[in-house]
Amino acid sequence: MRHLTAALAVAGVAALLAAPAAGATPRRQDPSPAAEQPATVPSVRVKPGTSKGTGELTPIAGADRLLAPLGVDAACPAKIEIGLRSDAKKPVYADLFVEIDQPLSASRSMLSSYLPPGYELGAKLLVAVPPTTPEGEYGLRLRAGQRTLAVPVEVVTLDRLDNGGNLALLRPVTASSQHTNANYPPCSVADGDTSSNGWAGGNGWNDATGRTWPDTVSVALGGAKQVSRVDLYTLNTERYPAATFGLRDWDVQTGLNGQWQTVAQVRGNVAGSVRSDFAPVTADAVRIVALASNGANDYTRIIEVEVR
Repeated sequence: MRHLTAALAVAGVAALLAAPAAGATPRRQDPSPAAEQPATVPSVRVKPGTSKGTGELTPIAGADRLLAPLGVDAACPAKIEIGLRSDAKKPVYADLFVEIDQPLSASRSMLSSYLPPGYELGAKLLVAVPPTTPEGEYGLRLRAGQRTLAVPVEVVTLDRLDNGGNLALLRPVTASSQHTNANYPPCSVADGDTSSNGWAGGNGWNDATGRTWPDTVSVALGGAKQVSRVDLYTLNTERYPAATFGLRDWDVQTGLNGQWQTVAQVRGNVAGSVRSDFAPVTADAVRIVALASNGANDYTRIIEVEVR
């Protein structure tokens, strides 16, 4: 069985190396929930690294620390890229072990693969923070071979979080509907990730009412704020370009004490992101009213909404 596993792993690596080169024309596919797999990118990735031939396994992380705010929707936990690099001189079975301080919990405790020399193994790690967790610093440890990489996890309230000027960041989100065929949580439109690469894997909202309009997604700002700009990111990758699958028409609305007003309109969009500027208004919420998408299946697909 171990030899069979190794053969399958090597075949997987070979398939990755045989992937189309950058700039190659991909085969068009439909990103609608009924047509796609649970995610358009693999949850675990193997790629060539920068081997020095030291003979060691090295744990790696996408950041030197992780912020994990309290009060965030459980469907959108804190996330960080983790992995390991094999600097061995021959193929090895490589294991990465994940340890985290309680009461925090991680989405995986182990990451494993058969790695050729110089290759890297990577995956996304989700960190859940129970609502009763005390503020403070907690430990996340990634262990591979004889090496351990410590990544501090800072648990803070939303009011103490540095949002970089984005008033929508990690704030509560409500949507008119949510497709359930894959992972399209509404809260992901305010998680700070503007990339479409995680589409159908937890980064991006897809409504459940194809060819039925309008669709709405609203972000509560946590109190009255001065607002004069909204940036919207719609689905846009080489495989799923915005001009074919992204949001085309929408209104930007601001709300105060439950009263909504339209402050900007976008029509005929074919870009992956659009910035809407308007005269400053006082608002405690912002709402996107989706009116039409590009393409025949007519779903609303929003990756991120930023409010400034």
